[in-house]
Amino acid sequence: MKRKLRVGIVGGGMFFDDIIGPAFRDFQRGGFAGALTSIGMSHFAPQVADIAIEFAAIGTRNPARGTADHIRDKFVAEFPDTHLRAYYGDTVWQEMIASCSLDVLFMAGPDNVHAAAILHALDAGLHVITEKPMCLRTEDADRIIDKARARGLIVAVDMHKRYDPFVRDMMTNSLAKYDRINRVRAVLEEPLEVATSVFEWVEKSNPFAYVGCHWLDVVGYYLNVKPRAIYATGEKNLLVNWDRYVQRIAALQGKDVASFRKHTKINAWDSLNVNITYDNGMRGDYNNTWINPAEFEGAVNQELEVYGVLGRGFVDQQDRGFRETITGDGTRTRNPTFGGRLRPPLAPGELFGYGKASIVAGLLAVSRVKFFGEKPEELATTYPDAASQRPITMMIEAATRVAELNYEHFTQHGVAPVSAALTDDAIVIIDPLGHHHRETLYVRDGATVPSILRTSHRSEHSNKREH
Repeated sequence: MKRKLRVGIVGGGMFFDDIIGPAFRDFQRGGFAGALTSIGMSHFAPQVADIAIEFAAIGTRNPARGTADHIRDKFVAEFPDTHLRAYYGDTVWQEMIASCSLDVLFMAGPDNVHAAAILHALDAGLHVITEKPMCLRTEDADRIIDKARARGLIVAVDMHKRYDPFVRDMMTNSLAKYDRINRVRAVLEEPLEVATSVFEWVEKSNPFAYVGCHWLDVVGYYLNVKPRAIYATGEKNLLVNWDRYVQRIAALQGKDVASFRKHTKINAWDSLNVNITYDNGMRGDYNNTWINPAEFEGAVNQELEVYGVLGRGFVDQQDRGFRETITGDGTRTRNPTFGGRLRPPLAPGELFGYGKASIVAGLLAVSRVKFFGEKPEELATTYPDAASQRPITMMIEAATRVAELNYEHFTQHGVAPVSAALTDDAIVIIDPLGHHHRETLYVRDGATVPSILRTSHRSEHSNKREH
């Protein structure tokens, strides 16, 4: 009897259309063994060649839009023998898991609900593959890690930038070529439509959490460093005034305002700028936004630059050599190494590139545990696992709080003095203008905050210079 993994997917938005949906059509058609080359694990292909992937359930939030039904109908038209079921609801994963026998939950919904869905799936005994970021709070990361370990289950995170061939080549060789790394500079900028049209949840996350996590993962994974200090600032100019700017942008683009999904103010960051000092003294500068103009030449703007004492490397998506100009669309840069398509007659619409690489890594990890009897802890370095995402969650949580406080202080006083200190077990916010100067944002259960970082109880006059 053929072995099988039944997968339920939550989320039917932009990334489903571009990567997840096409990837699972490929998996439904021929399994995932053929894609193992993208993660350097092709030696497992003979062992997993008979494992069928069945796309069994799709869940989205709003039944009025009918997204899940549309996905189901399109999929069934291509695979008539499938029994894909459509679900709706704010916590759609609960009904999916309760009524559809699944092996894996794939979480591709809003950032702020990842943790609830992952924990529910683990409680039900399911393995999980989730979109990044895994979660937004370190407390939730600890719960996910502990629960997955206790139940012997896989939690894999779609950190596909690990598998970008340009990034991977630079990062795997950087220490040998450049010697000690002094600084990393990373940029990832998403188009304006992400914040104003595609996602309804931007007020509950931020661009650093949404895409900055990719570079945090790359740096942490390849350079084996941990964060120790964070400084963050951000801008709120466009989105909080969207009710005015949408009219101006519509006029500039020759469109009707009604063609834009959102017309009111959006209480979200335009961009975040985060500076991190790591445990080896290296500095990382991360700049993320989701207001890149629609007229920008690429789908996104992404750059990664590594500065070492004996050399430096730079990967820029726009400099990979593929530009084309199309009437009505203008000049655009393309990145088929992320999500290229092989069209008929070469192939039945097959997806290639690193966009589905970490999904494949997660499916392989699940298969090794479920069918080969291996232990999840033995597979930690073979895929982006939950434990590897804990420092990323800490940086997201710390940077979000620091940026909020600095924005408040800058608005009121014209200064931005707040930073954060991180250990493996704690996040402490250092705010010279705060009442106690220290705020313990997080501490792991059973751990203690180092004495130098403990809350200060100095009087409000103690920081004044004495004469």
